[in-house]
Amino acid sequence: MRSYSTALAALLGAAAPTIYAQDVNTAVAGAAGEGVLDTVVVLGTARQDTTALTSTAPVDVITPEQLRETGAVTINQALSKLHPSFNFPQGQNAVKGQGVRAASLRGVGPAYTLILVNGKRRNVSAQLSGTDPWPAAQVVDLNVLPVSAVQRVEVLRDGAAAQYGSDAIAGVVNIVLKDNSSGGDVTANVGEYTDGGGFTRSVNGWTGLSIGDNGFVTLSADFLKNDNVDRSEEDWRQLFPNGDPRNETFDKKYGQWGQQAREHFSALVNAGYEFSDSVSAYGWANYAHKEGLNYVNPERIVKAVTSNPTGTDGTRISETAVLGVYPDIYQPYMTYTAEDIAAVAGLRFSNESFGELDTAVSFGQNETGRHTYSTINPSLGPDSPTDFYLGSWQSRTTSVTSDYRKELPVGWVESLVASAGALFRHEYWGTEDLGDPRGYNGGPLAGLTVAQLYGPGGIYNQYVSQFPGVNFADTSRIPATGSSTAGIRAEDAGSITRNVKGGYVGFDAAVTDKFDVGLTARYEDYSDFGDTSNYRLTARYEFIPALALRGTVSTGFHAPSLAQLGNQSSGYTSNWSNSGTGVFAPGRTRVFRTADPTAAAFGAKPLEPEESTTYSVGFVIRPDSSSSITIDAYRLQIDDVIQVTETLQGPTVTAAFNAAGLNGYTQASYYWNAWDAKTDGVDLVARKQFDFANSTLDLTAAASWLDTEVSDVNREVTIGGAPLIAIRNAKIRDAETGTPSNKVILNGRYTIGAWAADATVTRYDEYRYNVGDVAGVAAANGNVDQIFSPETYLDLGVSYQSQGAWRVDVLVQNVLNDYPDKYVNGNRASGINPYSFIAPNGASGRFVQGSFTYSF
Repeated sequence: MRSYSTALAALLGAAAPTIYAQDVNTAVAGAAGEGVLDTVVVLGTARQDTTALTSTAPVDVITPEQLRETGAVTINQALSKLHPSFNFPQGQNAVKGQGVRAASLRGVGPAYTLILVNGKRRNVSAQLSGTDPWPAAQVVDLNVLPVSAVQRVEVLRDGAAAQYGSDAIAGVVNIVLKDNSSGGDVTANVGEYTDGGGFTRSVNGWTGLSIGDNGFVTLSADFLKNDNVDRSEEDWRQLFPNGDPRNETFDKKYGQWGQQAREHFSALVNAGYEFSDSVSAYGWANYAHKEGLNYVNPERIVKAVTSNPTGTDGTRISETAVLGVYPDIYQPYMTYTAEDIAAVAGLRFSNESFGELDTAVSFGQNETGRHTYSTINPSLGPDSPTDFYLGSWQSRTTSVTSDYRKELPVGWVESLVASAGALFRHEYWGTEDLGDPRGYNGGPLAGLTVAQLYGPGGIYNQYVSQFPGVNFADTSRIPATGSSTAGIRAEDAGSITRNVKGGYVGFDAAVTDKFDVGLTARYEDYSDFGDTSNYRLTARYEFIPALALRGTVSTGFHAPSLAQLGNQSSGYTSNWSNSGTGVFAPGRTRVFRTADPTAAAFGAKPLEPEESTTYSVGFVIRPDSSSSITIDAYRLQIDDVIQVTETLQGPTVTAAFNAAGLNGYTQASYYWNAWDAKTDGVDLVARKQFDFANSTLDLTAAASWLDTEVSDVNREVTIGGAPLIAIRNAKIRDAETGTPSNKVILNGRYTIGAWAADATVTRYDEYRYNVGDVAGVAAANGNVDQIFSPETYLDLGVSYQSQGAWRVDVLVQNVLNDYPDKYVNGNRASGINPYSFIAPNGASGRFVQGSFTYSF
């Protein structure tokens, strides 16, 4: 979101209007209204003479220099620092993190932002990823793309499903790849958090090669490895049973909580060849292998309960305790491994009389697996393994697109561009590997009570003398069956497919030299959800060269992801909650497929697609050729928002399970069309460039304000004649207040000779952690709503570019070493984590890094 310095060049396909690249190395300065801050853009339009400030909708261009100067080592992190409308919490950890980093615009979940690479739809991760405060969905993992392959990032802040297809409800992010035929560079980066942890080392580079006189191949590769960050604190609860001396001697700072450890490798080749002036071929291929490690919630000997203010009952032993293997506390951790491949190949035909035709084939595949360590299956006792493979999922997408564009000679308008296209897409999602059955099947101890385990003749009787203050006659609890995280079971395996076909037609017209208008209509047919029609109308009127009004009206469509439709998971009730206290009755639990006939007995209904309507209006102000201000207001209405229900339990739920032959199950949940949501917002971007005799100063102020309201909540279901709450008010409050209501970015970049200095201040408004059905009233597990104060962060960077081939950058993120507010004790997951999952800038402190770049 800093001042533009490179032009936009893109090919937008994926059943979108055909668009061909234009490279403009410097901004146009000459005609009235055109200045050094404006650039040619084609995102959101079929025209090739539109600039960022003459577009009918807000479009942003982020250059490689801006990406580098953030100090970010991944695309997701860079966008979070650069774009005021981009909000994706950077502090996700444990099973919340899952290694998937997506794009989120306008305060809604990442499922509503379409990701393109060189204009082609990018395949989604196979993993159903949850990112607080949004529900789990299949999203594109931005970090499978090498940073070194990126020429620029284009962001359209507007609903554009009619132009680019499903998912483009909140906006579109297009990653434009380098297309160099010569040159290259290699960058080495080293950094670490000053409070410890997160040691990061990365190497990335690219090189361009020519194919004769008419073609190019650009090769890019990145390697990144960082250690985990531990920001856990002493456990606030009682750790061992009454009378155990370890309550006084055991180190309460034993756990792990913080940013995940990860190791990423990604490579990309981009190529193009011109056979003649009218025929050319293009394509790219991307491979990525990612591994992440997250610590999950620790297990203790003492029993976790809701009735004790310390969160534990010192008179009872936990059913997860396996003293022969873990005599103290044990700390499980989980690894995520993802392998992602994607490729695009296309042919382009163009001449003045025929127009421009682009036909392409795209393929993408992602497989994500999990493994858990330092855990145990308590029902197997001391003979249990301590690590389990949890299985994997795979997703595949194959697309064929054909797009046509032609300028039409129409006398009554200055210029008219027609566009049309057709698409076919096949999607697949399914189980690839099953989990280790030893991790979830019941062993010989399954069903035994604590009294049977520790009583005379019990397998753990030898330990009774160690705990004189424990009531071993307790018969109310059975030992847990399964490890801390259950793997994919045979009964939960499955696959699902979908075919999508459709087409679009659009017109973009410069009616006069002051008035532009565009209209696009799209029809798509889904093999599982039927057909949908959407439109997008855009317009811009320039009152004077220094002032213009622009606006859009559009509709959108988002089908439930295949993983939301096809995923089923079964497990056992955990004692974990954010305060470490158990609130569920013991037994098995299942997340149902909504189309499963069995799920109907629990109130489930087939999912409906989400539909949207977007209105936007904005002003473009250009006081002179070196400054600009854009102000865009919008309303985004999404109907039938998909959420996961609460965990449904009680006598009628258990009876429904028994009637279905699922004895032993006591809790049910499923995906559900939960409510309608309306987000009103305003985005502001102001830029000014000062040119001095030997130096330049670029200033940017960018801000986003938003307010979300939820209505028409499908709050209750009826099971066995009893009404149960399916959507609690905490979920609603999450949607309305779980992300900051505004974000402000102030940036200044000063260059003089070979030196450049960059400073960025980012401020996030307050946000809220929500629990329970009544705001401000503690939930049954001890959690309570908590408002987090506004956060402000300062980033600084300085660089030196030699007259030769090398460059040095020193960057400091979070210079003042600021942290978000801490959780109150009752909200600390298992007692050890002081910070929330939803912190927008994470909770790791100051990060210092240096990089060296060699260009050739």
